[in-house]
Amino acid sequence: MQALSYKIIITGGPGFGKSSIISALENRGFLVFHEVSRQIISRQISEAGDILPWRNHTAFHHTVWQQRLFQFEQASGLCFFDRGLPDSVAYLMADNIPVPKQHANSPVLKSYYPTVFITPPWPDIFHNDSERKESFDKAVHIHTQLTNLYAQLGYTCTEIPLGNIMQRVDFVLKYLAEMQIPIVNPTSHAQHP
Repeated sequence: MQALSYKIIITGGPGFGKSSIISALENRGFLVFHEVSRQIISRQISEAGDILPWRNHTAFHHTVWQQRLFQFEQASGLCFFDRGLPDSVAYLMADNIPVPKQHANSPVLKSYYPTVFITPPWPDIFHNDSERKESFDKAVHIHTQLTNLYAQLGYTCTEIPLGNIMQRVDFVLKYLAEMQIPIVNPTSHAQHP
């Protein structure tokens, strides 16, 4: 008998705390998949590459899509994603860039756990850097696009309340426990790419 898979997305505009929540979940022993776009940007900057959203948006989108698809295919049991494939579509829409048809129509867009956790805009913790160049207003615009797209795809969008990291993690785990999802993944505590 195959074990159930719970592929849970934590998303939200850039700089609103989702990656900190993912790291805290990992520290508690949960299987997590980290944000690929920042990894790609960091690597491209260090290698003087041009697969960057502000240089070659098409190549960047395709690279992010392939890596998120790889993450999705590697996932099993209970796992948490720092963004999912729908985020790739929402980012293009936020920039008024046409979404490739094969991505817009991909069945994987609707294949995660039906509740998506969203970190709401929070100016007190927002900051940008060499990898995150968006202004706060742009981050809020992306947040709105993400929320709208996930709702259009049929997901229940649940905001993670503002608070310290432990409070936010506890909120997610309590929510899942109330949905009768086993919140222990004894088969793997390893970090995946």
